[in-house]
Amino acid sequence: MKKYIIYLFVAMALVGCESTPADILQAEPDYATVNLSSSSVLIAEQGGQKTIFVGTNRTEIEALYDADWLDVSVEGAALTLFVDANTTGQSRKAVVDVVAGDRPDVAKVRLRVVQSGEGTTTLSEEATANCYMAKTESSYLFDASVKGNGKGDGRSNYIDRYGVEIEGAAYASLVWESTYDGDKTRSTKIIDGEPIYIPEQRVIYFATGVSEGNALVALHDAEGNILWSWHIWVSNDAVTTSKAGALEWMDRNLGAMNNTVGDIANRGMLYQWGRKEPFLPSPVEYLSVPMHRYDENYNLLETEEEFYAIQDEIEAARVIMNVNNYQTGDGEAEWEYVGHLAPVALTAPGNIDYALQHPTTVLSCRNDIAIGEYVFDWFLVMDLEGAGATMQQADSELWGTAKAGTDYKTIFDPCPVGYVMPPKGAFGDLPDGYACSYVSDEWKVADHGWEWSGGNGDYFPSSGNLDVSGLIGETSEKMLYWSAEPMGSGSQGFGKAATLFVAYNDVYYGVYPLMDPAEGASWYSYGARCYAASVRCVKEQK
Repeated sequence: MKKYIIYLFVAMALVGCESTPADILQAEPDYATVNLSSSSVLIAEQGGQKTIFVGTNRTEIEALYDADWLDVSVEGAALTLFVDANTTGQSRKAVVDVVAGDRPDVAKVRLRVVQSGEGTTTLSEEATANCYMAKTESSYLFDASVKGNGKGDGRSNYIDRYGVEIEGAAYASLVWESTYDGDKTRSTKIIDGEPIYIPEQRVIYFATGVSEGNALVALHDAEGNILWSWHIWVSNDAVTTSKAGALEWMDRNLGAMNNTVGDIANRGMLYQWGRKEPFLPSPVEYLSVPMHRYDENYNLLETEEEFYAIQDEIEAARVIMNVNNYQTGDGEAEWEYVGHLAPVALTAPGNIDYALQHPTTVLSCRNDIAIGEYVFDWFLVMDLEGAGATMQQADSELWGTAKAGTDYKTIFDPCPVGYVMPPKGAFGDLPDGYACSYVSDEWKVADHGWEWSGGNGDYFPSSGNLDVSGLIGETSEKMLYWSAEPMGSGSQGFGKAATLFVAYNDVYYGVYPLMDPAEGASWYSYGARCYAASVRCVKEQK
């Protein structure tokens, strides 16, 4: 390890250098202190030099590092890095430990140095988004100065209060990483090392490992609060599109590695409606699950004995397949699936900020507060002007106006650059006055899913979903796919959103009609926005 000992007079460090930023200078305590004007730096591929500033209350510091492509010098309070041209073709990283004082009274701070290489890709070059597609064993940068695509917020009033610029950023972290086979060893190899925030350029750098999968990278302030987070989707199989009507559809679910029948890597991530943060599907293999048979009036075509025999098989399969996934790899967070009711918030934009700061927490629907008759949403806000200041379900468009065309993508849209949530009518037309449209004639049952025979012919797997309590269900049995369209009014569906779903083995688009309230748990029927369901993005139309 190279070691430089640099004598630095306190008077020079504190008052002798006019270019030393005031915010790194400290009054002298009894113990040794040292701090830097930046915790990380990015050097261009062609090499060069970069200067940061050191603040300390001791007269001696050491700069320790082990990289033959890097040299360090100090003049006054300025620490300068000299970096050779990078001819390796890949990005490279080094760590410089800056130590002040004499043992045992020492203080140490770490400087991370990243030099981009020929293979470093800027993911946000064309536009920014909440999801970026990447490949294994590669290095990347993306713009971390703006939230999502930096445009609308779906009438939530979030931008009015918090803006689209990310302010006060201090460092980046790996929140979680996950593969599809439940392998905890492989799941640590999605992201290679820690992501690094570069304050001067306001970008995040990261490198991918040897395994395909998904990850979440977050940007924090100095107190550790999450300011924003981004989904990193690592797949070596390039995404393609095909047409159904006027829309070009992705060839797989958002976050999936493929669209191969029976492969659990086809499941993709699960999303609560209106949230950008992905949740994990079950890590268990698909199983063949028998279906009950119904006639055209939805009457069972089975004897009582046959019904119970089939039901026993279904329940046994459900226990095996529907397993909540707690993979985090080398990430620092934990998954919180159950027991977290959507919090009450007193002012706009309600509990959206809470959701953004808790990207691994499923926010359950509430049935303990009065909002008309039913609660279908995780997004709630207190109406301080209304009579009695009751809770209100937001009439939101968090995933856009649901009208195909320019600028309907919002800062909360989970799709990557160039893609957007499916708009209104994506899976079929909704007749006025109806909660859903029967579209089964356009769909054909396939193994562990359905084929869109009346659309683009693609396969849509039964990836499972997180129900209103946060538990995984319906893996291998039914499909549930979101569109951007908020739906309904009153007890029929306010607080819901249009989804592609299966009931009685038939396929529908819209929201499941609310049944008799006396029937158990009917308030959370399909379309409730606190469900977490699959997403199949479409090409953004401009």
